[in-house]
Amino acid sequence: MAGNTAFVTGANTFRLETLKKHTASRRHIICRDICTAQMSPLPTAFQRQAAVNRSSEEAEMIIKFNIAYNIAKEEVPFTKFKSEITLHKKNGLDINPTYSNDVACAQFIGVIADTLKKKTSVEIANSAYMAFLIDGDTDIATKECVIVYARILQKGRPANILIGHIEVEHAHAKGVYAASKKAFAALGDQCSNWLEKIIAMGADGAAVNLGSKGGVIALLQQEAGDHIVPFHCMPHRLELAMLSVQRDIPMIRQLYDLLHLIWKTYHFSPKSMRELRVIGADLGVNVLVPSGVKGTRWLPHVSRALETFLKPGQFTTVYRHMDYLAGSSANADIAGRATKVKKSMEDATFVAFCHFITDVFSGISRFSLLLQRNDVILPQVVCSLEQLLVTTEVMVARPKPHGRLSEFLTDMRLQRRQQDKEGEMAVYKFQTITLKGEASNLAEDGVAATKLKKVMDATIKCTVKNLKARFSSVLEESASESATTKAVKCFNIFNHDSWPENKEDLVDHGADDLAFLLDHFSTVLRRNGVNAELAKEEFVSLKLLIAKMFKDKTYLSLWELMLTREPYCSEYKNILHLVHIMLVLPVSAAVCERGFSAQKRIKSDTRASLHSETVDDLIRISVEGPSLEDFDARESVASWFTQGERSRRPNYRSWPSEGHVTAMEDSP
Repeated sequence: MAGNTAFVTGANTFRLETLKKHTASRRHIICRDICTAQMSPLPTAFQRQAAVNRSSEEAEMIIKFNIAYNIAKEEVPFTKFKSEITLHKKNGLDINPTYSNDVACAQFIGVIADTLKKKTSVEIANSAYMAFLIDGDTDIATKECVIVYARILQKGRPANILIGHIEVEHAHAKGVYAASKKAFAALGDQCSNWLEKIIAMGADGAAVNLGSKGGVIALLQQEAGDHIVPFHCMPHRLELAMLSVQRDIPMIRQLYDLLHLIWKTYHFSPKSMRELRVIGADLGVNVLVPSGVKGTRWLPHVSRALETFLKPGQFTTVYRHMDYLAGSSANADIAGRATKVKKSMEDATFVAFCHFITDVFSGISRFSLLLQRNDVILPQVVCSLEQLLVTTEVMVARPKPHGRLSEFLTDMRLQRRQQDKEGEMAVYKFQTITLKGEASNLAEDGVAATKLKKVMDATIKCTVKNLKARFSSVLEESASESATTKAVKCFNIFNHDSWPENKEDLVDHGADDLAFLLDHFSTVLRRNGVNAELAKEEFVSLKLLIAKMFKDKTYLSLWELMLTREPYCSEYKNILHLVHIMLVLPVSAAVCERGFSAQKRIKSDTRASLHSETVDDLIRISVEGPSLEDFDARESVASWFTQGERSRRPNYRSWPSEGHVTAMEDSP
């Protein structure tokens, strides 16, 4: 060891010539200068040069962090990092080869994710109320994971932010709850009181999450309070309602099966798709690829499949190809499938029903897209749901104005008048395809007294019944409803579109519901200094103010104004706490599905060995991170320089290998 040598401990046996030789040596001079520099301040010029060097190092690391961020944002493997560095060098950028491999890329991404997590931690710590959303899944490596989001207010608007993606030891309620707490614990000590802020929990309808006796919500209420509202994801409710309709109405099942058979024919056979395009080219039609209706999560895909099926020219092209397959295919399954599809496409009742169900699903799809938005709030849902029910029920009496069915029936009547005028035999067509069955009745009387009318009535009644059943917690009152269910309905008092016009009625409107909300959330309200009596007085003044000046505002813009602008946020500070709670109610858990979609893209078959912590970092950047244009790497780079057991050396250049030296010596 150097500390035990005679140069340190002292000796009397040195030769004078040896000491003189050592004093003049290069190593002694370097050590002398270092020792002198530690004992005296650096010269100003040297300090300035050190600052310049540090600035150049930071600039180079910012480039590398930007490249690493883009790799994480685009969800590509870490091994692409080195080739990206090489590309920048080829384009003339001088980049040091240090920290230019996939390991360094993973480290950079981890630091960036930690920076984003710190911002999340600050937002959670500064939030007075929040809801959390959870969902579970099994990844490609058969590991059970849970993803946790928090719903908070950001500048007066609701937002969902990722808390963490955690691997669970056991997928029962206790295991999922423990993983959720672990995700919040990873945010640091400043978020240790997160349970005191929880007012609701959102999830899909699985018993492990929302089971009233043994689910995660039951464990959460036991620990944090009975005021916490369980929220069944509304897009899932809508999906379940329409699945019930599909099960109960045979013609809807027939339609789903037909669309699935058409999709199957062209999805698994490039030859069939090529033939379809050839027929379309002959007919002058730009053929679209048929869409599937099974195996996907949300309802708008059904509407897209119907629109594609009925697109002008597409219907005819598919029919012609099915007619060709039915007569020429040597495969009995394909020929039988084509014959079945062709027969259905010739049935006037079925074709008219396709137009009718397209009208029905157009409204349902818009409602589904609203529910999937991250900033959707309860008043929007209630108002849109009531409108959907009204517009759907009206279709019993008449087709949707300017809708698909209305246009189809109008065309049939035009054909009848044209044939009557010319004295021709009654032949009715849709996109050049001759229709059979009830075509003449539809052309003469519309849908009245037809088989189609019976199916339409049954479909509407079944749809309305299932929608009301699935959304009963926000629509109807029941004597047996729980306190949390009643609390959700009571928040309708903040729906300013439903307030009475008369001022005397407006003053008293919602007083009982307000008293219930103040009592139900009394624990968290008192914790935040809310005066219940002042809240009641402020509610009356707030209603009168909004009715007089802000009746034209949308839900989100109205409450953003009240929560963020003076003097409103001060004058109504007590009642606005309930508005805050209403805005963070987890209406939709679609954000969790998006998180797992990102997980499936990131942790694929070729990246199945990624650690759960790395997957969490990649999901955080992919889903939560800003765009590459808005990303600022300086904070992450500064954090990276302070980490590690040894000082960072971005400009370190290792000695060239023997082979490289030999090649340099041999080169001319």
